[in-house]
Amino acid sequence: MVKMGRDIFPHDFLGDVYYITAIKPWDKKAAGDAAVKTMLVDGVKRLDQDAHDRFKVAYMDVPWEVDRVTLLQGIEHTDFFSKIRADMVVSLYNQHDLWPKFGYEGSSAEYGGYINRGFNDIDWLPKV
Repeated sequence: MVKMGRDIFPHDFLGDVYYITAIKPWDKKAAGDAAVKTMLVDGVKRLDQDAHDRFKVAYMDVPWEVDRVTLLQGIEHTDFFSKIRADMVVSLYNQHDLWPKFGYEGSSAEYGGYINRGFNDIDWLPKV
């Protein structure tokens, strides 16, 4: 599921530890809810089966990202994919130690808002 998370939200500059942190809560969810466990087990099995059918290897062993993305597109309509993607967008990007890597300085309400903080100090947009 870590590889799946990386393929859905690809950031080569992030280490696996951030994706592991984002995926780890699913262990507890699966342990506490048989339906969640079934969804995860069946979802991973389906992804692996699709990979075996097309590439003769498990999903995580498919070497090219573009091929793994094609496999993900084949399951994007499933509950499994939807729930993992929806959870990952929060559990990955809400890791505070990641924010500086994306140029996000955190909340600015306590500093009077973003008018003079956050929109006028970025250095990665081209100058006009």
